[in-house]
Order: sequence, then structure tokens, then C-alpha cells
Amino acid sequence: MINNLKEITNNLIRLNQDNPLELKKYQLIKEILKKKDCFLNINIEYAYSILRDLNIPEVNIKETYIKLIDCSKQNNYEQSSI
Repeated sequence: MINNLKEITNNLIRLNQDNPLELKKYQLIKEILKKKDCFLNINIEYAYSILRDLNIPEVNIKETYIKLIDCSKQNNYEQSSI
């Protein structure tokens, strides 16, 4: 799921090459998404804002956020049990 967000971000970076403000925003989001568990480390309002910036439909934001948190928690659990 995080890979889908990275792909969306990369597309938005390409589309906004001529818009410095938007480009900077998406480059920042790209840096945040480099960490697989980034959504565990930011507050929910900030996470929702990122999802909105990535054009996730408002009706899907909560579900998407929950899936991202669940995936992050599962990955952390698997890494800690190795």
C-alpha cells in the first residue's frame, strides 16, 4: 500500500515540475514516505493531510489510513520477531 502512495507521489512530482510550491510539497511527502512505518510516527491529522494531498478521495481516507497503520504494525511485529 505504501508503494502505491510512493507511485502517486512520483507522478505528482512529474506533473508539477513547473510549479515550485507544489513540487516542494510532493518532494517532502516523498521523503516522509521513504520510511515504511512513517504513518506510525506522525499524528492522524498530518497523515490525513498527506493522503488528501495525494488525492485520496475523502470517503477513502480513514480506510486508507487504517490499512497503512495495520501494515506498518504488522511489518514492525514481523521484524521484531526475527
